Amino acid sequence: MKEQIIENIGDPEMLEMLYRRDKPAFIRDFNEATRGTDTDLVKFWQIRLTSAEGTGQHTALKTGMVVVAVISVITALLARLPLVLKCMTPEDFYFRNLCIIIFAGLTSWFIIKNRLTGWKNILFLAIPFMALAIFMNLLPEKLTDTTKLAMIHAPLFMGFIFAQACVSFDFRNTGKVSGFIRYCGELAIMTGLLAIAGAILSGMTINLFEIIGMKIGPFYMENVAIIGVTVLPVIAAWLIDIYPGITDRIAPVIARIFTPLVLLSAVIYLVAISISGISLSGNRQFLMVFNILLLGVMAIIVFSLSELDKSDVRKLNVIMLFLLAVVTLMIDLFALSAIITRLSEGFTPNRTVILVSNILILVNLLLVLPDLYLAGLRGKPLDRVERIINGYLPVYFIYSIVVIFLFPLIF
Repeated sequence: MKEQIIENIGDPEMLEMLYRRDKPAFIRDFNEATRGTDTDLVKFWQIRLTSAEGTGQHTALKTGMVVVAVISVITALLARLPLVLKCMTPEDFYFRNLCIIIFAGLTSWFIIKNRLTGWKNILFLAIPFMALAIFMNLLPEKLTDTTKLAMIHAPLFMGFIFAQACVSFDFRNTGKVSGFIRYCGELAIMTGLLAIAGAILSGMTINLFEIIGMKIGPFYMENVAIIGVTVLPVIAAWLIDIYPGITDRIAPVIARIFTPLVLLSAVIYLVAISISGISLSGNRQFLMVFNILLLGVMAIIVFSLSELDKSDVRKLNVIMLFLLAVVTLMIDLFALSAIITRLSEGFTPNRTVILVSNILILVNLLLVLPDLYLAGLRGKPLDRVERIINGYLPVYFIYSIVVIFLFPLIF
């Protein structure tokens, strides 16, 4: 949205069309996009958006508190189900269901926020959650490799359903999908800040009670803390809705700091692999860590792209993202050779997941690499990079379905 505002800064009709197309994104990006521009049209929009934002905050504050309170109570009750379901230990229950409860709360918030109140819309969002919850709890009590993989990939599956609610089922709209990716970063930051504050408060509370001889630690963690984990993301989403600019300054700083640091770490790691002489084919931990590295690099590229502006610093950031992708691909050559060597011993669920996820992320990096080069070194726009990333997201969704629902049957 930011680039579109800059391109049409002198066109009243286009600005009005952009505003009506995506009001939250327009309000969020307008001030930054028009920084340094002092025209009558810009002043008019600043006055208009200040009024609109103030009215929106008042309405959201009045109605949102009730909605958040209701969703929080429901999620808290769901989190306490282990007290009723004696057939399952709390640890097993949370391992299977905690992410489902959290994403259900977030999706419920966006159903109400985006007014997705039609029965078809609600069923479209509710059925996948119900199917996943039933399937997860029907898996064998003994945690096999396929069961663990299904639970690890469940957030990926739910994230796609959550995304549909965020973009109001308009997944073909590149602007909305890019906005959702940016929103996920902001939501993670806000949830993290609230979690830090909650951890400090919990530590103080537990220690104060211990001073007077009351050891409430186990009770507090089993009851208060677990409820806090389930409701914090919903509260964070509500706060971002009330104060849409609250994370605008934090997110770009994090993206710009972590990109060069991860690039430096990747380069050092590549050099270390080359000179160490260690056989990687028998090192299972390396393969697992490397897959996490691939996911981290893709997350950094996606999140950093959504935070770039039109300044000269942007070019340097895109160049660093391009170099990061190149270094990661070079490391991937070592990983692929190790994975292929291990497959000679036979296919297992873990080896298959490592291979498939590695290939999926590798293909994603290869697709964006040429356009990162053109954007960073040739000054081309980043629109195509965003379109490629957004268009590739359904591939990860299909992959999560295969791992969750088919792997327990195949293996």
